[in-house]
Amino acid sequence: MMVVRTLLGSARMHVEVAGKERLVTVEPVDVGGSLFAVTWDGVRRVVDVARLRPGALSLIIPASGHSIYSVSCHETAPGELALTVASRCVHARISDGRGRRVADVACVGDEHLVPAPMSGSVIRVLVESGDRVVSGQSLVVVEAMKMENEVTSPVTGVVGVVNTAEGDTVETGEVILVVSNKSHD
Repeated sequence: MMVVRTLLGSARMHVEVAGKERLVTVEPVDVGGSLFAVTWDGVRRVVDVARLRPGALSLIIPASGHSIYSVSCHETAPGELALTVASRCVHARISDGRGRRVADVACVGDEHLVPAPMSGSVIRVLVESGDRVVSGQSLVVVEAMKMENEVTSPVTGVVGVVNTAEGDTVETGEVILVVSNKSHD
């Protein structure tokens, strides 16, 4: 998992939460120790990190009166994390900035085949065939492991075939819809 691997050394990553992307840097303060400098939005914070168990960390932030957070983290898809902080679930996308991917999308000409990011149940289909969509727009919501995962459009275009409906079960990689970036005026 990227977050745990980051604790082994310096890292620079792009983190997107609630549609807002930030450049985050993490670097060790005391080599081999538990202190890390985490910088985002131009603010540097020193954090004392301890691994509680696989996928769970304890974070202590001395500068904020020794605020303590227990963070559970698991990867829901490549580059996508579900984090639980103080009983609040947060979804994040993490990349190194070299080519963010909305999803692994196969292209056939101007057609973008959008797969299910993981096995689960379709709880909402937000578009219909013929709808115009923009890159990053939510198309379908798949529930897996009690987590809602939004599948977003890889391009600006028009929805073609929709291969799923609410209540369907989908498998990882199954093509759930097609988006064409060909002009349909």
